[in-house]
Amino acid sequence: MLDNVALWFGILAGLAVAAQVAGTVMKRIKRVQMLHAAKQHQVREASRRMREKARITLDLRREERSMERELQELGVGIDQGEEAVAKERGSESHIYVLDDRRNPGDQAFIVPVRHPNFASLGRTAPAEVLGSWQHGRRYLVWAAAEKMAQAKAAMRFTADKGYAVGQPEPYQGDPEAL
Repeated sequence: MLDNVALWFGILAGLAVAAQVAGTVMKRIKRVQMLHAAKQHQVREASRRMREKARITLDLRREERSMERELQELGVGIDQGEEAVAKERGSESHIYVLDDRRNPGDQAFIVPVRHPNFASLGRTAPAEVLGSWQHGRRYLVWAAAEKMAQAKAAMRFTADKGYAVGQPEPYQGDPEAL
């Protein structure tokens, strides 16, 4: 039996060592599992952040494209507005001064003068000059009354040459600035 006791002690010692190794291995497995779970959590968090950043980037790109389209539309609108202003300035009738001489009691009047067939008088005149006479020009006339302003304009632009002198209006603004 003594021979068996040593065997039993050897088996028991082997079992104790195996249990200790198994315990150590289990601790290592649990630690590795915890580290693995932590790494998986970090990967999921990083993936979530990347998806969020990708979504934000896509939203920003959409907004950028939208703003570029709006900017192009605004550019076209500005160009059209500038063309309209230039056209309006071009068609705007200038105020011409009939005579610089004036008396102390004179007032400034705007007298419209038209010539519907100015092409017969100024055969070589540019189209814009012809148009300004056909649509009517505005003349600043100094006179004491409306009738006198109309008479001054009628003496300069006679009806027998085809001019039509309209009804004078008092000038609204500072005539000295002209």
